[in-house]
Amino acid sequence: MRPWLLFLALFLSTSAMAQVLNPVKWDTEYRAISDTEFDLIFKAKMDPHWAVYSQYLDDDGPIPTTFEFDAGDHYVKVGKCEETGERYEGFDPLFDMNVIKYKKHAEFTQRVKVSDLSKPITGYFTFMTCDDERCLPPTDVDFSFTLKAPEKKPAGGTPEPQKPEPKPSETPKPGTTAEAPTETPAAPLPSDGGMLDPVKWSFSVTPVSGQEYDLTLKAKMDAGWSVYSQFTAPEGPVPTSFYFKEGSHFERIGEVTESGHKKEGPDPLFGDVIVIKYVDGEAVFTQRVNWIDPSVPITGSLEFMCCDNEKCLPPKYVDFSFDSSGGATAEGALIAPTGKYNLENTPVNYSFNYDWAGENCDEEPAPPEKQNSLWLIFLLGFGGGFIALLTPCVFPMIPLTVSFFTKSSSDRKKGINNAIWYGASIIVIYVFLGLAITGAFGADALNLLSTNAWFNIFFAVLFIVFAISFFGYYEITLPSSWANRSDRMADKGGLLGIFFMAFTLSLVSFSCTGPIIGTLLVETATGGGPALLGRIPAGPLMGMLGFSVALALPFALFAAFPGWLNSLPKSGGWMNGVKVTLGFIEIALALKFLSVADLTMGWKFLPYEVFVALWILCSLLLMLYYLGILRFPHDGPRKALSAGRWGLVAASAALTIYLATGFSYSEQSETFVTPNLLSGLAPPAGHSYIHPKKCPLNINCFKDFELGLAYAREQGKPILLDFTGHGCVNCRRMEDNVWGKDGVLDLISDKYVLISLYVDDREKLAEPYQSPFSGRMMRTVGNKWADFQAIHFNRNSQPYYVLLSNDLKVLNEPRAYTPDVQEYQSFLECGLDHYKAYKQLGTVQ
Repeated sequence: MRPWLLFLALFLSTSAMAQVLNPVKWDTEYRAISDTEFDLIFKAKMDPHWAVYSQYLDDDGPIPTTFEFDAGDHYVKVGKCEETGERYEGFDPLFDMNVIKYKKHAEFTQRVKVSDLSKPITGYFTFMTCDDERCLPPTDVDFSFTLKAPEKKPAGGTPEPQKPEPKPSETPKPGTTAEAPTETPAAPLPSDGGMLDPVKWSFSVTPVSGQEYDLTLKAKMDAGWSVYSQFTAPEGPVPTSFYFKEGSHFERIGEVTESGHKKEGPDPLFGDVIVIKYVDGEAVFTQRVNWIDPSVPITGSLEFMCCDNEKCLPPKYVDFSFDSSGGATAEGALIAPTGKYNLENTPVNYSFNYDWAGENCDEEPAPPEKQNSLWLIFLLGFGGGFIALLTPCVFPMIPLTVSFFTKSSSDRKKGINNAIWYGASIIVIYVFLGLAITGAFGADALNLLSTNAWFNIFFAVLFIVFAISFFGYYEITLPSSWANRSDRMADKGGLLGIFFMAFTLSLVSFSCTGPIIGTLLVETATGGGPALLGRIPAGPLMGMLGFSVALALPFALFAAFPGWLNSLPKSGGWMNGVKVTLGFIEIALALKFLSVADLTMGWKFLPYEVFVALWILCSLLLMLYYLGILRFPHDGPRKALSAGRWGLVAASAALTIYLATGFSYSEQSETFVTPNLLSGLAPPAGHSYIHPKKCPLNINCFKDFELGLAYAREQGKPILLDFTGHGCVNCRRMEDNVWGKDGVLDLISDKYVLISLYVDDREKLAEPYQSPFSGRMMRTVGNKWADFQAIHFNRNSQPYYVLLSNDLKVLNEPRAYTPDVQEYQSFLECGLDHYKAYKQLGTVQ
């Protein structure tokens, strides 16, 4: 593969594989046709503009929707899988062919004949989804149907669809006789963001007469949100439904009635299906009952779906329990649950008390999670552009281009205007490049690459390819036909011609700018940060803006002040020195990516001491290059060292000595001390062959929640729950620069039990399970801890710190990345004070 193709493959592969968008929601149910025949129904609801594809497509196009059933002798399929929905058939420009696809909703139905109802029918289906501009990778979804023969057939109508029996780890489906599974509420919505919770439910009991009571279930909606009637069209949103656990202690009188500000009409979110919904504040649902034995509570669950004008949230289940004395509760109502998950038979089945989850001793809220500053990213990009200016592909072009504009223009003013347009064209070209590469990614998608071992290995190889190019062994070039075609367009003159002159510069200088651009895009894309329009990572765009401004600025300035050209240094061998320096930087960054892969997979081929030694070697080789001892193919004859060159020798020697301090030994942590420059880049100092340590700073820690919880109860201590990751840069910075400070280290070591849960741990689970939060299969230890964090604390970012009592009461408001030592120490002291106060109540060890 030519090097430029390898560079291009980076962006194509990440675009195809790194999406976290979820525009298609699937649901399954079945309909009993007879005692032995059933229709298995797969329902897809698509977000606006998204589509799934038919089962019946030609080759060389999108992936068709397919259903694979596990073999079994207890059933046979009857006929082919039928499909219905809002069907579109015709030419698709994404695939340059005719396709059949469904928008808004689709339903696939497979009839089966079953001989043994005790055995489930299992398998998986594969689907692909696209909108008007991009496609997501094909997705496999497991399914399982446990069928029941109908107790009675409805008179004169189609049999009612039924939900398949849930597997132990699935979200519970409503039933009227089954025992309610153990559930836990999700955590309260964090103050600085999290999962939306626009509908709050409350419950009350009102005596009517004798044994008759009204059970009231009231939904309070945030402004702009609505819930749907029980009687809305089934092909649209999910209707609000109520499931009462039947018993001899009560009888329902009639059906649930509903009231509120009702609207009925077409809803564009559901393809203009006529819907009935309640808006503007409250919806009230009432069930009258004959309470035969008021000493027994009436329990059950409700299902509802809510939407605003732009989006809908997935359907949710809420349990309720009515007491005839007038009380009524929803399980976990004290924390305003954002959702309920059936955790029974899953390894994340814990119940937390969130009463104090928003408490802080100083009554100040936790600061918002810090992300990369866009202005810092802009400055880094500007620095990259300035370095690119000094390379031999760009620097000699400055006087040539400026002279062309000043001499070929009819007057000085026009020459300046043309040069400014030339510079503006450079900015547009590079910013568009950043947008084109990152625009197809969700705001969090690229960040997920930062802990993926194989992508980190790919990035490491890519950076090594860049480095070898900078060392002069080959050039990374784009096809010459691209530059030739652009050059012909430049010959047309005018503003369009000037634009293509800038485009030609971008192409011919790629051998020098390409590696810098690649490094900039990878580092800003995987480094987190805010998003534009809710989905486009802003970091790469700001980085490319800074890069292009630095590249374009000299052309405009020198055109305005041509006398400045005389002060420019002459082109020469010093520009090769810039490229070699960049080459060693690329090697150092490649080691960082290899380290993340090593930590994530647990291979330990790149321990701390090897990593630091290789960085020292890079710095030492750079010093030898500046001394003229190390030579590369593009270097000219050896000359006497200038004062500037001696300065670079001194700087690289100082860097070598500084990096060597990474081998100093700490009596406190009983391992190496990480230099600040390497904090977050190098693996943890305990990831070592010489001084291996299980936990950072030699703190006694647990990497399994159950083991740590048992130890905390045995010792009578609170818990510092640390959600972390092997590839988490800010986690390492917290450990190196905050945890190790006096006061903080004493608190963590002596007063708390540290439980560190690595969300990117690739160790396989003995028994995979389906997440009740995401519905995906959890197959690794890291998957489990990420699922645990999302379910109980509504977060998926690290680091994240939660202080707990040993009976699982959240002691104060959790914290994310907190580089301020005093602030973090106050956070720990506050949790300890709350724990002591809680302990005095006598409910905790």
